[in-house]
Amino acid sequence: MTTIFSMDMESETSVLFNPAFCTLLLNKASANYEKKSGEALPVTFAFLILPSALHKPTREALPASTASSMWTWLTDHPILLMDFAERVRTFRPIAAAAITYGLRHAVLAGTPGAISAEKLRPQPRTLFPTQDWAACVKAAEFLGRWYGGTGADEATTLAHWGVRP
Repeated sequence: MTTIFSMDMESETSVLFNPAFCTLLLNKASANYEKKSGEALPVTFAFLILPSALHKPTREALPASTASSMWTWLTDHPILLMDFAERVRTFRPIAAAAITYGLRHAVLAGTPGAISAEKLRPQPRTLFPTQDWAACVKAAEFLGRWYGGTGADEATTLAHWGVRP
């Protein structure tokens, strides 16, 4: 029984961290960022979105509405920020691979310093997303809208999240 559980967890991890899925998350975040701000998502934010959307404790702590102040939320959740800079470093190659994959497969479009969402093909009927999969997508969409609504520049946003370029 333990072996099967271990294999299932390994399978879930490989699904959540693969470049295609991470590209999907960045596509959703970019689309929602663009709707909110009218601009393409700064590439820098892609490196913050993945470690947030794929980290279950962060995902589960996100507020219900983008009307919540990001800065207040960050102040109210210092434990989530304790290891955030390390998570960003750990996810850097995953985010870079996702951006590259997205650009190569026309899921993302690139402009200097930014990425934007391209239209996605319909979801295959054989795809049966898990609850974690769906929660990651929902979090990425939320984070895109949230970042898009702050009006803050990249340096200020990075500083609030405790990350340096």
